[in-house]
Amino acid sequence: MSQKQVHYNIDNISKENANINLIYGEKSNGKSYQVKHKKGILPFLDYVNKIKKENAIKSAMINDERFILMRRWKEDITKLWIEKYFSDVDVAKITDNQYNMVTSYRGELFLSTFDYETNKVTRGLKIGYVMSLSTEQHYSGGSFLDVKRIIFEEFMERGGIYIKNEPDRLMYLYSTVDRKRGTTELWLVGNSVSRVCPYIKAWGLDKIFSKLKQGEIATKEIDNDGTIVKIAVEYCRSSGGKNMAIGNASRMINTGAWETQPQPKLPKSKKYYNKLYVIGFQYKGFKFLCEYLKDKETGEVCWFIYPYYKDFGNIFIFSDEIKTSIYWQRDIYNMSIKNEKIKNLLATFKENKIFYSDDLCGTDFKQVIDFTIRR
Repeated sequence: MSQKQVHYNIDNISKENANINLIYGEKSNGKSYQVKHKKGILPFLDYVNKIKKENAIKSAMINDERFILMRRWKEDITKLWIEKYFSDVDVAKITDNQYNMVTSYRGELFLSTFDYETNKVTRGLKIGYVMSLSTEQHYSGGSFLDVKRIIFEEFMERGGIYIKNEPDRLMYLYSTVDRKRGTTELWLVGNSVSRVCPYIKAWGLDKIFSKLKQGEIATKEIDNDGTIVKIAVEYCRSSGGKNMAIGNASRMINTGAWETQPQPKLPKSKKYYNKLYVIGFQYKGFKFLCEYLKDKETGEVCWFIYPYYKDFGNIFIFSDEIKTSIYWQRDIYNMSIKNEKIKNLLATFKENKIFYSDDLCGTDFKQVIDFTIRR
C-alpha cells in the first residue's frame, strides 16, 4: 500500500443528485470532513454571502441552508464531541476571520469566536442543529423548514446494536424536517464495520452492498406512490497512507475492507468431499447456502457455508421470515416438521463441524442468525 494518502472527495456522489446518500469505507479517509464541510458549513456561508450581495435582508438569520448533525444515541452528542468533530474545519479561513470555531447550545450549532485572552466564547450565526436519532419523537411537531441537509454520522454500528425499527425512526425524523417539500437531502456516513445494517434490507440495497467494490458508486430509484426517491451508495476507495493499525480490525481501518473475525475454513479442497445434502439460510436479508459434506477418505462429515444470491428452490430454508411452506423453518435445532432422518442430520450442525468460504461470510452469518450455534 502506498504511503501517499489521497483523501476522499464527496463531489463524485454529489453529481448523482440523490435524495438519500450512503457513504462508507475506511476510517480517517476524509469522508466526515467532506460532508460537514461541503454539505454543512459551506452551503450555509454561500447562502449568507448571496443574501448580503443581493441586500435582500440585513442579516442571514432566515435561510434554508442550515443542516442537522445527527448521531444514533443521545450519549454520542456531547459538547466535547461536537467541538472536536468540527475542529478540523478551518472556520477562521472560510469566514474571513470573523469566527474561529463551531459550538453548540441547547441543541443548536453556531459559528462562534473563542477569545484566547479572556477564554470566552461568543456565539454568532446559527448554522444548524444537533440531534440524536434515539430521541426523534421529541422533535415531532417542530418546525425545521430552515434545514436543507441531515448528516447522520456513524450510521453503521459495530456489533449490530441498533435502535428497534431504526430505518422507520429515521424516516419519522426526516418527515418532521422535510414536511413533504422533497428538498431535504439525507447523508449517511459510516465506517465499513459490518454489513449487517438494517438500512440495507429496509431500503432494498442487498444486491448493491453485496456487489459494490471500493471506489464504486451505485444508485437505486424507488417509486414511492408516484414520487421518485433516489438513493446513491458509495463504497470509498482506499485512501492509502501509513497503515499503523494491527489486529483483526486493521484491514478495515487501513484499507476500508469489511471488518471481519477469523473463521474456520475447510481443511481440504472441496473435491475431496461428497455433497450429501443442501439447506439454505436467510436472515436479515442475507442468504447463505449450506452443504452437508462427507470426507471421501475418512468418512467424517461437516457443513460448508457460502453466500448465495439466487432463489433457493425446493430445499429446507431456515429464516427469520415466516412462511406457510413446510420447507420454511426458523431454528435449525427446533424444526416443526416431523422427519427424524432430517432432524438427526441437522443435529450435527455444531460449531466444530461448520466451515465458511471466507472470513466475511462467517462473520456475516454469525451476526445475522437469531439462534445460538451449538458447541
